[in-house]
Amino acid sequence: MADRIQRSSPRAYNVVEVDCYTLDETATPVAARMSDLSLTGAFLDCMGGLRPGTRLALGFKVGEQQVQAKAEVVHQMPQFGMGVRFLEVSPGGRAAIEHLLKEQA
Repeated sequence: MADRIQRSSPRAYNVVEVDCYTLDETATPVAARMSDLSLTGAFLDCMGGLRPGTRLALGFKVGEQQVQAKAEVVHQMPQFGMGVRFLEVSPGGRAAIEHLLKEQA
């Protein structure tokens, strides 16, 4: 059911590098690229996935806008990547995502 809710949000193709760190005491960096984006989350391409429930700090660009977000891993595809749900998105970042979605609609 959660997958269906996440997929109901329009998605935009947005391939960009992502600054990604775990939100725990280790603040472990995660090498990732974003392949698609919605208002509610994104898919991160990465070789090593993280367990569902892992919280992340993300930094990425949408057009010229730098976006800061906190997210949670909701599903993992080993050797391929992971889907994340946004918990918080910077106000300017949310507006940039909305604009991108309208452009690609």
